[in-house]
Amino acid sequence: MLKPLLPLGIALLAPFFDGDMVAGFLALNILCYFLLALTMYALLTLFSADRFLVMLGTLMFISAYPVLEYGLNLYSEMGSWLLFVLAIFGSVRYYRVASWRNFSIAFAAIALGLLWKEYSVIAGIFFGLVLLFESTHTWREKFLRIALFVVSSAILVGIVALVVYAGYHYTYIDWLRDAASVDPAQSQYTFYFIAKSLAGVFLLGWGLVFFGLWRWQNIPRPDQWTLALLFPPSMMFLLWTFVSSRLYYVVAPFLAILALHGLRVLSKRSLMRASIAVVVMLGSYTWLFASGIVRAFL
Repeated sequence: MLKPLLPLGIALLAPFFDGDMVAGFLALNILCYFLLALTMYALLTLFSADRFLVMLGTLMFISAYPVLEYGLNLYSEMGSWLLFVLAIFGSVRYYRVASWRNFSIAFAAIALGLLWKEYSVIAGIFFGLVLLFESTHTWREKFLRIALFVVSSAILVGIVALVVYAGYHYTYIDWLRDAASVDPAQSQYTFYFIAKSLAGVFLLGWGLVFFGLWRWQNIPRPDQWTLALLFPPSMMFLLWTFVSSRLYYVVAPFLAILALHGLRVLSKRSLMRASIAVVVMLGSYTWLFASGIVRAFL
């Protein structure tokens, strides 16, 4: 109720399928899937001018297990991931060129994302850090822009919250209370399940992530600062009540950028890069079909 964009999107698409809400839901997720691919491609072009390399990075990102298993299913994640990546894209662009246009892209994506799912809180924190640490404005200008961003977002969310409360007597306090009341056994919040779910976010792609970290010194300095600002909010998935690669996918953009760098320095040959990317994607598809059997033994 507090996040009306998903049901609104379903309601707008359902008439194209004779009012079938399930079909409308799937159509919305498929549409958002392709838009997510385009947005991720645009984000990765900010970190590499090699279009073929960026395409491979994008394919690995949209072929990750959580996207295949949950994004293209009857879950609310796909649209929120789209807006989440779009917000990161706008924030990174603002960090490079602190224009009002880039400010507006990031703000619009975050504001709309807050009306879809709570992932945009993470993007909002990243944007706040970008506003604070970009180097072209005075401290007064920075704090004014942060205040504009925070106040405008709060007004938008507040208006929606008031409408929901007036109609259903439900607030964010009730939502937080419901989330906090989850049985720990049900949430599986243990080191084992956290590590397993985090591994499931990128599976074989973790090899490229670690290689990118190992060659950190080869990353251009502006990109190092961008990743440094993106890292703290990306780790906020640890605050979630439930444990799942679906919920932990908010760390995937950070991992994808590191994996892109890892693939770039691992080989200069396009055929080798493509082969590595195919292996990573095959790992995701293999786990998609085999995970049900393997989980019985874990």
